[in-house]
Amino acid sequence: MLKHLFQNHLTKLRQSDAIPDGHPISKNPADDGLRLRVKDVVGIDLPPAPITSVLVDAYLQANHWYLALFHEQSFRARLAPIIRTGRISASEKPFLMLILIVLMIGARFVCPESIGPHDALFDSALYSSQLLEAVEKHLFIALHDVTLESVSCALLMSITYLLERKTKLAFIMTGIGVRVAQAIGLQDETTWEPLDHIELQVRRRVWWSIYMADMYTAQAYGKPSVFAGSRFQVFEPDDLDDTLIACPGMGSFEVREDGTFSRVTIFSYNRYKSPLYSIMSLNTQRMRLQQINSVYARLLEWEKTLPRELRLDSFSSTENEVHQHGALRIFALQAITLQLTYDYNHLLLFRPFLLNKKHLSIQLHPHPAEAQNSISITVRDQLSVSAIRMSKVYDWRTILVLASRTTCAAQVCFQLFTAGVVLAMLALSDLSSPQLVEYKQALARLINILPLIGGGTPLSNQSVEILTDAMHIISSQEVKALISNATNDFRTDRSSPAVAGASRVQATQANMQSSTLDSASQSEVMDDTDMWEDLALFPDDHEVDIAGSESFYQSLALLF
Repeated sequence: MLKHLFQNHLTKLRQSDAIPDGHPISKNPADDGLRLRVKDVVGIDLPPAPITSVLVDAYLQANHWYLALFHEQSFRARLAPIIRTGRISASEKPFLMLILIVLMIGARFVCPESIGPHDALFDSALYSSQLLEAVEKHLFIALHDVTLESVSCALLMSITYLLERKTKLAFIMTGIGVRVAQAIGLQDETTWEPLDHIELQVRRRVWWSIYMADMYTAQAYGKPSVFAGSRFQVFEPDDLDDTLIACPGMGSFEVREDGTFSRVTIFSYNRYKSPLYSIMSLNTQRMRLQQINSVYARLLEWEKTLPRELRLDSFSSTENEVHQHGALRIFALQAITLQLTYDYNHLLLFRPFLLNKKHLSIQLHPHPAEAQNSISITVRDQLSVSAIRMSKVYDWRTILVLASRTTCAAQVCFQLFTAGVVLAMLALSDLSSPQLVEYKQALARLINILPLIGGGTPLSNQSVEILTDAMHIISSQEVKALISNATNDFRTDRSSPAVAGASRVQATQANMQSSTLDSASQSEVMDDTDMWEDLALFPDDHEVDIAGSESFYQSLALLF
C-alpha cells in the first residue's frame, strides 16, 4: 500500500521494515562480497564433493519425484562452488540451509553401497543426525530473509519431522512455509518481478507444493486450511529438463491448462495431484448433501482423466521390473500414491456419515440428471469400495517396499491406517453384514502392509497395534452377537407354538414395516434439511464428532 501511495510522488521510499508488510531494509552490497566459511555459519562442514553428489542423488530418488522444490541442474550449479571453496556469501545463507536439509534427507535414504567406494568410514545415519541438529540450531537463518528457499526449507523440515515422529513440529513447519509463501507473494504470480523461464517454473513448483502440503495438513490434523477458499493466481508449472522423462512403453498425452496436449512425464504427477487437492478444498464441515454429491462427482471425473502412466493397474505385469528401470520405478510410485490419495479423499468426504449407521444407507447421486438410469450406490458402498481397494495395494508389495524408501512413506502409512479404521467402523456398524468377512480380510491385509511401508517406524507400529485391537474388538462383538441371538432363539423355541408363531409373524410384520419406513425416509433424506443438519451438526451425545475440530486420525482412534 505504501508503495502505491508514494510511487508517483517519491523516487525513493523511506525505510519501512518495522511496519507490517513494509519495504524490507536495503542490503549493503559490500556484505555480499564477504565470503563466510560454512562451518562458521552453521557449525558443520559439508562433505567432500563425491559424497555430496551421492547424497543429492539419494535425495532426488527419495523426494524429487514426489515434491519438486527446485531445478536439479540449477541446484547443482549453485552447490558446486560452495563445495569447492567451503564458503558462501551472506545472501546465500537460506540456500545453505536448503543444502543442509537436502543432504540430511539424502543421508537418511542413501544406500550404504553407494557411499562405500568414496569413503568406507562415512556414517550416513550419524551425519544425518548431525545435520538435523545443525539445521534446528540455525533454521532462522532461512527465515530471516524470506526467500523461495525459506519456503522449501520449511516444507522439507515438515516432512523430516513426520519421519522423526515429531508430528506437532511437522504441523508447525508447514504453517511456517505457508506464511513465508504469503509473505513473498507466492500466491499471485502477477506480482512477481520479471524472471527467466527456469526461475518462473521453480516458483510455480514451490507454490503448488506448499499449496498441496497445506491441504494435506488440514486433512490429517483436522485443522482449517490456510489456502482453502482463498484466491490465488499461479499457473501450473511446465516441464524443465530435469522432469522430461516419459514412461517406457506407454507415451500418453495430457491436456494442459491452456488446452494443448503434451507428453506425460514424471512431472505430470504433480499436475494431476494438485487438482485432486483443489477439489477437496471444497470439503468443509458444514457441507450439505448436494454439495457433497458435487464434490463426489468431481472426484469421479478426475479419476477418468488419469493417463495410463499414473494408473496402478498399468504396472501389474511390470512390477518386477521397477527395480531395474529408474523411470518405471518413478511412475509406479506415483501411480500407487495417487490411487491411495484418491480413495483416501473419498473416506474424508463421507466421514460425517460414520456418525450413525443409519446414515450409511443414504444413496449418492453425483449426476442428478442421470440418477434414474444409474446404478444406486450408497455411502456404505463407496466407503467399502475405497477402503477395500486401499487394502488391495497388498498385491503391489514390491512397489510398497520401494515407497518405504522415500519421503511419501509417512503419508501412505497414515492413509492406510485411516482405511483400516474405516473398515473396522463399517464392520462394527453391522455385524450381520455379508461383507463382514471381506472387511476383516481387508483389515488383515492392511496389518501386513503397514510394516512394509513403515519400515518399523513408530507410525507403522502404532497403526498395526490399533488395527489389531480393532480386529479383536470385531471378533469379541461377533461372539457377543452370536450368543445373544442364540439366547433369543432358545427363549422363542421354549414358548408355545401359537405364541411363537404369532411372535414370528409380528416380528416379520415389524421388519416389513421398518423396511417400508426406511425406504420412505431414504427419499426424504436427500432433501430434508432438518435431517441433514442433524447429521452434519448435531451428532448423538455418545458418538464422536468426526466433523468437529479433532483430526480424522484422533476421532476414529477414540472409538476403540
